[in-house]
Amino acid sequence: MASTDEPPSTELLLIACELAGQVECMPQREDGTDAAVYASSGPTVARRIKAGAKFVASSNVTPMDPGLYPARFYWAVSMQVGAVRKTNYKLWLHESPEQVKDLWRARKEARGLRDSLPHGQRKKKPWGPL
Repeated sequence: MASTDEPPSTELLLIACELAGQVECMPQREDGTDAAVYASSGPTVARRIKAGAKFVASSNVTPMDPGLYPARFYWAVSMQVGAVRKTNYKLWLHESPEQVKDLWRARKEARGLRDSLPHGQRKKKPWGPL
């Protein structure tokens, strides 16, 4: 049985998109090879996910050498929107996957606390930035 404190992968990926310092976009050719590497952004990837793109995502758990790569952690995302060709993304983050989960948990607790307040006392961020 799955834990109720386990975040959905879509929500984690949206947080990763928000935190991404650099995003690489690699459209695939019909033979499955990457055509080229383009710069993209986290909001672009998030917008495609919210639009209903089919995706598969994974992240590295062990930190990489900070001198060789843009950041220590990355999320590899392969997605396809409609009938358009598949595109691979690499989202580079300074935060580990566990830190992304911790941020999700903190936001969930803040949302629960906010929802418990009477409607007139609710504010978007009554406790300051998270």
